[in-house]
Amino acid sequence: MSFADLLLAVVINAVWGLNFVAVKWAVADFPPLVANTIRFFSVVILLIPYLKVIPGQMKGIARVAVILGVFHFGTIFYAMAIAEDIAPVAIVAQLGVPFSTILAAIMLKEAIGWRRAMGVALSFAGVLIMGFDPRVFNDLDAVVWMAVAAFLFALAAIYMRRIRDVPAMTTQAWVGIAGIAGSLSLSLLFETGQVDAVRQAGWLAWGAVLYSGIMSSIVGHGGMNYLLRKYEVAVVTPYFLTTPLFAVLGGVLLLDETLGGRTIVGAAVTLVGVGIVNLRMAKRKQLPPAARIGDAP
Repeated sequence: MSFADLLLAVVINAVWGLNFVAVKWAVADFPPLVANTIRFFSVVILLIPYLKVIPGQMKGIARVAVILGVFHFGTIFYAMAIAEDIAPVAIVAQLGVPFSTILAAIMLKEAIGWRRAMGVALSFAGVLIMGFDPRVFNDLDAVVWMAVAAFLFALAAIYMRRIRDVPAMTTQAWVGIAGIAGSLSLSLLFETGQVDAVRQAGWLAWGAVLYSGIMSSIVGHGGMNYLLRKYEVAVVTPYFLTTPLFAVLGGVLLLDETLGGRTIVGAAVTLVGVGIVNLRMAKRKQLPPAARIGDAP
């Protein structure tokens, strides 16, 4: 990989990692589902040229769009709204990789192999280790919700494999449409004070939610697509592991968070497990879920 492309890979993962900080700032002023709605408005506005009907594929696209746009991202925004610290939830978000491996074995009858099985086991073991950290225990509900979001991401990845010859940006655009319609509808049912929140939100919250949509979805996704077209999957895959590291660093520097010893150890174990799964998938010429769907939290 050239130095310029190496720098691009680092920037992309920094953008995705700092998105956890941005979401935390956004939900400080906006109800979670309102924040998710605004996020996808910014995405759809920029992706309107890619919003096309693909004959024979719309049922599959709609299923993926609803799972991702409404439930996956909605759950992420809710988890971040109730979390005190972003470090543990950012690490737990990486469970989408081992979850997808498990679902592929169940739904697609794929063989896992002992190395990927070990990676899956390490990933969940690391989360259990973090759970014994008193600081993480205080965020247990947020951790559980983020694990649900990771599972939904993995489920969408499985369904995504059944969609053929659909441009990634087109899928992103339909995810945005579903995110707007579904999140706004659910917000009207379960949230209150939406109008006041929009009126009173500060510039930091507005900037954060726009960053989440434009930088994370479009810039990050577009850049990673460029790298995946240019290089082998095995070359690009390892850089996915740097996303939570940037998230943790952002939490420490921008949100004044502190890390407990068990959180550090658990995070390391989880990332090792995720790394093993990612590398084995790359060797089998399979895109990891994050690349296949083209987004990060």
